Formats: sequence, structure tokens, C-alpha cells
Amino acid sequence: MRDGPWSGLERAAFDTCEPDVAGWLVHPGETVSALAYFVAAAIVWRETGPRAAGSPARRLPVILGLVATAALLFHASFAALFQRLDLATIPLLTGLLLASALVHGGHAVRERSHVLWLAFAGGGAVAPFVLTWLGYAMVALQASSLLWLWRRFARRTPAIRGDLRAVAVLLLPAAALLGLGHAGIACVAAGSAWAHVVQPHIVWHLASASACVYVGRVERALEDAAS
Repeated sequence: MRDGPWSGLERAAFDTCEPDVAGWLVHPGETVSALAYFVAAAIVWRETGPRAAGSPARRLPVILGLVATAALLFHASFAALFQRLDLATIPLLTGLLLASALVHGGHAVRERSHVLWLAFAGGGAVAPFVLTWLGYAMVALQASSLLWLWRRFARRTPAIRGDLRAVAVLLLPAAALLGLGHAGIACVAAGSAWAHVVQPHIVWHLASASACVYVGRVERALEDAAS
């Protein structure tokens, strides 16, 4: 049972496998593994280098930092409010990349990319505060649409093929494992010494943060090909 500073907050609606711990870190393993997003943000920032102010790749490190912060708050508290906030920050990332992909694909003009980003990010951010499961659905829809567009781009932009393959290899199995974890399947039992070390959500954090590094490379390659 939760205790400490978070005890007055409503518990998250969709559970994960890690057992609760009383205190500041309700799910310590998931909280610590969420730090991987800060590492990914630092790597993307270092690799991005100087780019034009309007470049989507230039915004990625800041957005990843926001995703990391929201994930830390959620898993440290395991509160419903921060679960919704965690889901609300992810469309900042998927929405930015999706808007950029529509521009790269010739489906939208570059001058309208900010409007598209705000629409995707705004709709995705509102969804979990309406219904938590709707937040998950919006993120899944945006991410799958993005991967579909990128797969089409790979035919004409060979430079993204290797990085795109790495994104798929990291994200798809980890997303399936994430779903199993929320369903209470593939969990390490609460009494095990590994209960706070090996859990589906922890694997998701590590795999998705690693995928974000390759996501940054894909976006930069597409921007370079368009310039």
C-alpha cells in the first residue's frame, strides 16, 4: 500500500507489475529506469548539433526531458493524476514527429507543421484526462501512423533504414510486453528478490528510451534529405 507524500492522491487506474513500496518511491524500479529518458535526451542533444530554430530534431531533447520528468512523477507516486500527465506528454513527441513526417511526405506544407503539431499534441494531451485508456489509444494511434509513414519513406531514403529497423526491433516487442504487464501477465512475483528489478514496465522504459536515440537519427536523416 502507498504511504508517505503520495498517500492522499488517487491510485493510478492501470496497474503495472511492480509491487508498491511505502515512501517517496512507490515503484522504485520503474522510477529509476525512467531516468533512461534523460540519458536519451542527452544523447539526442549531443548528436543533433546546430540546426535551424524550426527543426523538429532540435526540439526532441527538450521534449524527451519533459517525458522523463512526467514518467518519474508517475512511477514515484503511482498516482492517477501523474499517470494522466505521463500519457499527456508523449503526444508532444509523437505529434511533433508525425507532423514532420506529413511534411516530409508532401502531405502538408512546412508552414503548417506547427498547427499540425499543436493539433496532435493537444488532442493527445486532453485524451487521458477524459478517459485514461483513451490516452493510451491516442499514443498508440499516433505512434503506429508514424511508423507506417517512416516505413514508406525508407523506400526512397536508404539512410534511415538501419535506424528505423532498430526502432522497430526495440519498440514493438517492448510495447507487447508493456501490454502484458498492464494485464498482469509476465510479472515477477511480489515476493521475489527481482520484483523491483525485472518487470515488463522497466524493460519498456529501457527499450523505448534506447529507441528514442534512433528516432532522433531517423528524423535528422529525413530533414537532411529534404534540405
